[in-house]
Amino acid sequence: MEDSWLIAPNLVNLNYSEEDLTALALKFPAERLNCIIEWLDATFSVYSLLNELSLGSGRIFTIVKSLKSYAYLDQAPVQSVNVNEGLDDTLTILQNKLKGKISVKKEYDPDLPQIMGYGSELNQVWTNILDNAIDILQDQDDASISLRTRKESEWVIVEIEDNGPGIPEEVKSNIFDAFFTTKAPGKGTGLGLNISYSIIVQKHRGDIKVKSQPGQTVFEVWLPINFED
Repeated sequence: MEDSWLIAPNLVNLNYSEEDLTALALKFPAERLNCIIEWLDATFSVYSLLNELSLGSGRIFTIVKSLKSYAYLDQAPVQSVNVNEGLDDTLTILQNKLKGKISVKKEYDPDLPQIMGYGSELNQVWTNILDNAIDILQDQDDASISLRTRKESEWVIVEIEDNGPGIPEEVKSNIFDAFFTTKAPGKGTGLGLNISYSIIVQKHRGDIKVKSQPGQTVFEVWLPINFED
């Protein structure tokens, strides 16, 4: 990437090793990886200045910890996954896009059991759903996103709701199709929700549903607490 020699010192200060960067490179495509590294560099620079003013001490390391947890670095593919923590880590990664313009409400089940699954891939699902919601809400007043978790029988259920304009009825049945997007040309690949569907339904033996009307869209994800790979 460009100016890598300028970014390297900040990554060293963040205690990011060559192994950590290699693990990130295996998890994300080059375009997203470059964005993550540039974001880490910029964020560290800002918080370094704040730290000199005795403000924001330790915050940057919380962000880095969230990024490492988000990618489930150095862990086995199938593992015990804390869904509540995964959602929080994803919000941390996306906080630059939220920018305080969108209210985020969390209603997590504090006793939610951990599930067996692919932690990094589940975090990709939360990212895809939340990123779409954030894009839709960018120019809306009183924009809000709600995240809820609960347990029903042998399932963990995640609901991600936004108060955007809703998904038109005529396209709702196509939103999980590959290359389908309602975004302007160049703004989306149309693969995010298709990949999310594959991760939830095919890889985790779960289900993902969407309910939408003007002013309310809810993505509901069902994940078995245990599943056979």
